[in-house]
Amino acid sequence: MPKVTFARVDHRLIHGQVITKWSKIAAAQKIVIVDDVLGQDSFMVDIYKMAAPSGIEVDIMGAEQAGTAFSQDALGDKNIFMLFKSIQMARKAFDAGLKLEALQLGGVPAEAGRKIVFQAVALNDQDVEDITHLHDAGVEITLQVVPEEAGMTFDEAIKKYNA
Repeated sequence: MPKVTFARVDHRLIHGQVITKWSKIAAAQKIVIVDDVLGQDSFMVDIYKMAAPSGIEVDIMGAEQAGTAFSQDALGDKNIFMLFKSIQMARKAFDAGLKLEALQLGGVPAEAGRKIVFQAVALNDQDVEDITHLHDAGVEITLQVVPEEAGMTFDEAIKKYNA
């Protein structure tokens, strides 16, 4: 069975020191990027594969494909860093069969209609519904940008969102 050692929502996906730090913490041997749109763009797939840290394999797939691949034990036996472009992709993959023990929110952009609840994490009503769904299903939700700085719990994030 594949071992998801770390799962993170970060719209920037593979980028600089942050991904290097998190991939080391995750002891990642493979990064699986989950996004329905990106999985269809062969040029961007090549870009992200080239941006990965040396020695780490990269797969990019849609949310339903990721859920199915996990449930059918088709992701291999390496330590996997699961990286989602959005909270919606994480929920969609989870509902399609991807099992997650924890999900970290680390980069959700402050766009129109979103409320900043933590540095680099802004949520809207749909995001709150989706992370609540995951939380209620037993997934530990945390918000954290970089390992050196303290994070925020699900309960703290919901309280701040509702304030």
